[in-house]
Amino acid sequence: MDTIIKTVKQYSYELDEVTLKELKFIANQYKNVKNYVYSRFSGINSIPLLGKERQIRDEWVKTNFAEQWKLPARYWKLALSEATGNIKSQWSNIKRRIREQIKVNDNLSNEDKHYINYILKFDNYYYKVLTNQIFNIPKIFQDKQLNYKYLNNLIKRYTRKYKGNIPYSKKGATFSMDTGLYSYKNGHINITCVKKGKRLPIRLTDSNIRNSTLKVKIIENKVEIHCPLKVKTKENNNQENVIGIDKGYKYLFAVSSGKFYGENLNSYLSKETERLNKVNKNRNRFWALYNQYLEEGTIKNANRVKESNLGRVKYNHNKVKHDQTVKSYINYSLNQLIKEEKPTEIVMEQLDFVNWNDKYPKSIKRKLSRWIKGYIRERLEYKSALNSIEYSYINPAYTSKVCTVCGEFGLRSGDVFTCSKCGKSHSDTNASKNILKRKYDKEITLYTNYKKVKEVLENRLNHHLRC
Repeated sequence: MDTIIKTVKQYSYELDEVTLKELKFIANQYKNVKNYVYSRFSGINSIPLLGKERQIRDEWVKTNFAEQWKLPARYWKLALSEATGNIKSQWSNIKRRIREQIKVNDNLSNEDKHYINYILKFDNYYYKVLTNQIFNIPKIFQDKQLNYKYLNNLIKRYTRKYKGNIPYSKKGATFSMDTGLYSYKNGHINITCVKKGKRLPIRLTDSNIRNSTLKVKIIENKVEIHCPLKVKTKENNNQENVIGIDKGYKYLFAVSSGKFYGENLNSYLSKETERLNKVNKNRNRFWALYNQYLEEGTIKNANRVKESNLGRVKYNHNKVKHDQTVKSYINYSLNQLIKEEKPTEIVMEQLDFVNWNDKYPKSIKRKLSRWIKGYIRERLEYKSALNSIEYSYINPAYTSKVCTVCGEFGLRSGDVFTCSKCGKSHSDTNASKNILKRKYDKEITLYTNYKKVKEVLENRLNHHLRC
């Protein structure tokens, strides 16, 4: 039976000021190490150093460079490893997005695409292309008549487009610990601190003992400890049942079977949006008063307004509380879907290529922006793997704009999809059925350009009308 990683959490009781101060110092220095690595090694010129973390570490030790962090060596080594891992992931994502784009670029021949993929596969070639260095064309392409200058410029252009900003950790509220940095005893976890040979005892709300690299997160005056565990996947003995789902906001999931799950999601998001609008309106009023006092030179009044009315503790607490409520509801809805639908495979949209600004109006985006990025997708994939359910992604182009019965282009307005031939139906159900059908469509692949998708759908409709 397969296993997957499940993150479990441990919680502490309230910490005293001395312990809290020490933990915050470790977290802040841990953040500083990561930010230095990001700023120093995220650039193009650092590509040759990817995968050479040990070399960087040895240099820091040899030159005493690491002493500036004032942390036990295990901490900064973990921070270094974490940051370099994130940088490697960033470059992997850049290459993935370039590969996805060249798949849908109709101006490139198969040989052009082969060359670009080959360059992306090897860091030494990729680095030389990005830094405009002259290099010998790989042997397998030497007899090809390719426009290498154009292709290399295209690689550079795509890289600039997808590289984004240098990663940066703003808040020093988390740090990692390997097994040599902590121990459990009498309901406490004892964490290595800055002073040599000393550990901070932190009382936990449970007596579980973990034995892996942990992540410590400081939340107000407590800590939350995240521990990855290997758990066995559940056996799926259901009869073959492939379902399509459409993810939205009013209904979390609309299924091709005609059922809906997560009907109360919009209510949760609307209430929070209204609450935040009211709170922020009041806070803006106090900020204006604060700035007015500063301009008048009455610093004492300005500080009183800031301390009494512009604090972040309650504000952040309510935000976290809401996010946890929404997360809990998303997981509950997913569990209900799996329990009632009994799927062996879930088909859903690959929305990486969809313009977020076009998919939802501004009022809805304001609510959806409260979601933790990627949480729904992450939980879908996790629960599918846990329950031995396969999942696959399809090209989302026009799944919500054509009738699933006759293929006619229709009009979607809220919950209603109107087809001039078949009449009205529920828009989300119509989309989920199209998503399921798209899985078996051999002409429309995941990376087919949306213009090509429309052309294929129109040709099918015209052929159907002629027949």
